[in-house]
Amino acid sequence: MSKAIRAIQAQLKVEGYNISLDGVWGNQSQKALRQAIDDKKYKVYFDFDTFKTLFKVNRLEQSFVDGVNGLYEAFNEFNHIDGTNPNYISYMLATSYLETDRSMTAIKEYGSANYFSKYGKGNLAKRLGNKSVADGIKFAGRGHVMITGRDNYQKFTDILGIDLISNPDLALNPVVSAKILVIGSLKGVFTTRKLSDYITYGSYNDFVEARRVINGVDRNTDIADYAIKFRECIIIKKV
Repeated sequence: MSKAIRAIQAQLKVEGYNISLDGVWGNQSQKALRQAIDDKKYKVYFDFDTFKTLFKVNRLEQSFVDGVNGLYEAFNEFNHIDGTNPNYISYMLATSYLETDRSMTAIKEYGSANYFSKYGKGNLAKRLGNKSVADGIKFAGRGHVMITGRDNYQKFTDILGIDLISNPDLALNPVVSAKILVIGSLKGVFTTRKLSDYITYGSYNDFVEARRVINGVDRNTDIADYAIKFRECIIIKKV
């Protein structure tokens, strides 16, 4: 049972929403939270003090705080597709934490042009939709989730109406990057698999398997460990 989840359930119960106080987040809980946010009574927020305790961090950079707050703006914006589901939020935060080297800010993948050239060769280039070595370099990983390859940049160009093909560095914009993470994870844009395919009640195994939404099984247990902790950092506040 999650203490943070039970606290959210208790707040919603007091407000008169139909919800059980079991510390487990399922469909009934999400329906109540979604309605509370639609009613403009609550929003989801991040408890930075709990984060510092659980992750054993003494001081947070302002860029970290800004990055997390930017993600929460996207979570609340996409409430209509369950962007506020605490289990989904936990996993998306854990993904950003890993992919951005714990900075929680949109970054470009580390590496030289020679390293990125691998994305423009052979079967990997074909899988990513890259047409040349130059594409491999141009469409290297960026953002909270390291979108990589011409095909992925084209997908989000179409979804967001932003020309990421001509200017892939737009994926480093905090607002754009947050939307890419949220939409990609909830809609299955990255691998055709979405968080709801794997996460039901937010068990550890749910989080392990959910890595397939992003990148197969690469470091799936690390992200699951992070997600369990991040879930305890979720709170709701009245608007």
